[in-house]
Amino acid sequence: MLPLITELDIALTHLIVCSFHINYGGEIHLNDYPPHYPLFSTLWNETLVMKEAGVTVMGMIGGAAPGSFSSYTLDSTDEATFEHYYGQLRDVIVQYGLQGMDLDVEQHMSQAGITRLVTRLHADFGDGFIITLAPVASALANQGNLSGFDYETLEADAVTASGQDMIDFYNAQFYSGFGTMSSPLSYERVIQNGWEPKDIVAGQLTNPANGGGFTSTDSLNQTVIALTQEYGTIGGIMGWEYFNSVPGGTAAPWQWAQEMTEILRPGYGVQLTVTRDTAAALDAAWRESVVSAPSRSGETRPNVDYSAMINA
Repeated sequence: MLPLITELDIALTHLIVCSFHINYGGEIHLNDYPPHYPLFSTLWNETLVMKEAGVTVMGMIGGAAPGSFSSYTLDSTDEATFEHYYGQLRDVIVQYGLQGMDLDVEQHMSQAGITRLVTRLHADFGDGFIITLAPVASALANQGNLSGFDYETLEADAVTASGQDMIDFYNAQFYSGFGTMSSPLSYERVIQNGWEPKDIVAGQLTNPANGGGFTSTDSLNQTVIALTQEYGTIGGIMGWEYFNSVPGGTAAPWQWAQEMTEILRPGYGVQLTVTRDTAAALDAAWRESVVSAPSRSGETRPNVDYSAMINA
């Protein structure tokens, strides 16, 4: 991931580690393995470097896989059950120093359940902890909604005693038939429904293989120009997902972020500091990760030259 802050002209603000899954009767997983599994050693060591460079490192829970928000786990009406599964999520946030959590609810969840989860995260981690949600864009325009609850009601309910919003912004999915950024219309429908442009991040596919409704960079650029002329600003652009982002593909996925920076914040970048000790730790973490991934056991060197990044 480090090319996101070592390559020129990338103004990365938030990195979302995903996807965490709550498993009924089991332990929390990051994709197919527990987050402490050695396979993720490189991931967690690189996130430390990115945080030091000023990037906000968040997690994401949920997505298309069922289970995290079911009535048997985080949406349980039994408080002991909720505490059991919420405790797993809380412990991951603490253990890995996550600075926020994106809630991607793509199965039915009750209004009371999502409000409880947001309120509890805010109570446990405070005002500085970033809480976001990832609805399909149409859900913010009172149209198609995968989550089961009403986002306007949640926004109104998730407020502190002093009137501060607990939810920082929304990573809205403008793809897969739930909206598009090929023109301003889908985004405008969301804003016309009462949402603030600064709070709506335009979620985009980074590769046509990642879903339906891919929007080209040129088309996205024209839409963003039109929206910023109309509203002055938008919340930003979120990409799903990093590893195979075009135009660079798996060999150079950071090139997508360069293109998005040119659209949104040309001339901005992130400053990285890497010491010899940091580079050595990253090399060691890579080896630990590879040992845990038999399909890559023949590799002996990282595909990123950490020593070349040393600048302090």
